[in-house]
Amino acid sequence: MSNSRKQQHLTTSPNGVFQYYLTLPAYLSSEPRLPAQVRWSLGRDASLARTLAQLLDAELSLILKPGDTLVTPELVRERLEQAKAWLKRTLDNAANPWGALPEPSHLGKQDLTAAKQKLAEASAKQTTLYSAKPGGELILSITPSDALQSALGLHFHRLDWPLGTSEQEKAQDAAVYAFAAISHLEQHTPDAALQHPATFNALALHEYLRNARPDGGAHVADIPPDLPGSLAAYRIHSTLTSLSWPKPRYSAFVSRQLESGLYTLELASCTLKDKHPILASRGFSLTLPTTSAIIATLLNERLTSAVESTLQIHLRRAPTDASLEQARQKLETLTRGFLGSMLEQSPLPSLPNARPLTDSNPAPVDPAKHALATALAALLPEDQRGQLEALISNTKVTVIDSKAEQLNGITFGELAKRFQQAQIDEGAWTHVKTTPQRIARLKIIVELIGAHRRLKTLRRTDFLTLRHLLRFLPYGAPQLAARERISIKQLIIERTAPAINPRTAKSYFELAKSLIRYAQDQELIEHDITANLTFKTRNAPPPRRRTYTHEMLTKLVKGPVYTASKLPSWRMDEYKFWLPLLGLYTGARLGELCQLQLRDVRCSNNIWLINIDNSDGKRIKNTQSIRQVPLHEELIKLGFLDFVSQQKKKASHTDAPLFDTHRQYSQVPVSHVASRWFGSYVQQCDLAQEKATFHGLRHTFIQQFRMQRLDMLIAKALVGHVDTSTTGGYGDIYPLHVLKEEIDQLDFSLDLKHVSYTRYQSLRAAQAGKQIGRPAK
Repeated sequence: MSNSRKQQHLTTSPNGVFQYYLTLPAYLSSEPRLPAQVRWSLGRDASLARTLAQLLDAELSLILKPGDTLVTPELVRERLEQAKAWLKRTLDNAANPWGALPEPSHLGKQDLTAAKQKLAEASAKQTTLYSAKPGGELILSITPSDALQSALGLHFHRLDWPLGTSEQEKAQDAAVYAFAAISHLEQHTPDAALQHPATFNALALHEYLRNARPDGGAHVADIPPDLPGSLAAYRIHSTLTSLSWPKPRYSAFVSRQLESGLYTLELASCTLKDKHPILASRGFSLTLPTTSAIIATLLNERLTSAVESTLQIHLRRAPTDASLEQARQKLETLTRGFLGSMLEQSPLPSLPNARPLTDSNPAPVDPAKHALATALAALLPEDQRGQLEALISNTKVTVIDSKAEQLNGITFGELAKRFQQAQIDEGAWTHVKTTPQRIARLKIIVELIGAHRRLKTLRRTDFLTLRHLLRFLPYGAPQLAARERISIKQLIIERTAPAINPRTAKSYFELAKSLIRYAQDQELIEHDITANLTFKTRNAPPPRRRTYTHEMLTKLVKGPVYTASKLPSWRMDEYKFWLPLLGLYTGARLGELCQLQLRDVRCSNNIWLINIDNSDGKRIKNTQSIRQVPLHEELIKLGFLDFVSQQKKKASHTDAPLFDTHRQYSQVPVSHVASRWFGSYVQQCDLAQEKATFHGLRHTFIQQFRMQRLDMLIAKALVGHVDTSTTGGYGDIYPLHVLKEEIDQLDFSLDLKHVSYTRYQSLRAAQAGKQIGRPAK
């Protein structure tokens, strides 16, 4: 796999996405049937992008280097179409590179009891958590099982991984997560189609260990660019035989870790030794300048074929010690080229003796020093906070003994599950639209904090960090992260996608604070660590326009629905005619109008009204939304009652829907279809720039009450808002005649002479025999 610096057709866009950029040769530039340039997205994964660019170069070699071949525009167009289709299939195939293994963000949500027990057992036998200096970054030292060594194709005795924290409890949570990941890898059988399963396991372990850190691996060095850098890149590389790394034909190799921690690639008994006796007598080994089992595995499977071919070339010329040494030097140069800046020459440090982090009877700490340390800790980065604590407490021992009882406690992921279920059981989360939204936001919060983190390890600083991350959370983060095959935290750190509105980010943060308040209420924690934390939105851009100006309303009522004089290309459903008018003249929500039944439009004391309630499974926002709204006189003039009468004649029962051609689905809000239609309709009305929404009609209804100095308390009653004043709790609801008198005074000063339901009906009848769009039912 070549470095991106050597690939002239691989570029990076301003938002951090890699692109395959190809300018067609000059002799094709005048051909109108061909594009002048090709720009295809390759995602954000650098390793994957390099692989894809290399494959596309090979696929389009006929265009890049035609030679003596006659290249016609038709042939070029065919090759481009084939390459683009291949690229789409390949990216789709890499969409889920984890196979049967849990993705890193899901692993922490699983039961970690067994992993805690394994950490406790390992800690009792040898050092598992230590730091190189008092108060410094804690390091996880993994002593591998036979199963893990087999999974990585190595013989090794130790793998150290920096955890990015100096806090004991945070490090223990990260270690538990790492042990859970190792358990999965020990039991995992990679896909038989993968030609180098050890590489798959090594890359999976690398991504798990990155995710174990509180920073999600943001400050861990990437895998060198000439080695596979991700599971997605590897899966593509391994399944394509044209690019897969060849396996040695005559030799067998063993990779093992030396006492120093560095690795060596040794030639075992094989046919190559039989062909070259000097190898049988002298042997051959190549030092791999790394102390990482992950890098050693990647180098092992990348180098073995090269080692075999290099030895054969040099020994065929002259089977001497000098030739053997020349081969070694060439291979060492190749190895250093693979590693680049990750080249290691220093051995692993000796592990400290396994003993508690502090003495069993520590010397008392001066209260003044402790207060000073607490005050300063909030101002220091985490690595320096640990050093300060070690200095104040005079701590000199740097080994953590993780006992089973220390690892107990509910995790943040478990808390989120309980909180979510409590909100549903208590009726706080019932709305078909907002409930999935809240659950999705909760998942993002859990991923950013870490599902494997125990509640007792959480600090106020964790939520300060969360608040900072949420300010840069991109629109559609879960979908974007899945498409780019990176974590949401990494997506935020890159800051290459536009962030959500700060007001939306604030709602995420308030949800996180609700989670902690719930934990305190359930006596899972003693104190609310988020108390008094605020999310400021002072410089936030203004929200989308909520009220319609008179000019906007004029555009709306002069849109194609109300001005069509001949058969349009869109289906003329009744709801498209009446919903905008009802929204403007009743102030009702779109969902409330879409689920109206025929019996909900009725006459009481000579006053026609629509009844909004939660009977027959209808959904409303809250109990205050139950109300009766008199029909504005303008709606009656436009023929709304005639429409209702016709619908009643067609229906066999009064609980039939008022808008019978409006499709409804159980898994989405009842207003889903109408909402999507209205979103496209405002564009036809030239209102796209104003970002007009249907809910804006409700705001406009209320605003009109203010503009005409009408009774705002009556406006609240009409739209289903609560009067929170003391006097508002006295007495009964407004009489219908009072509501009718007030709503009829509402005047938007619109010219509606051209709005004719009769004309709309006649056009709809003429359209009845034609198949337009999707069937109504």
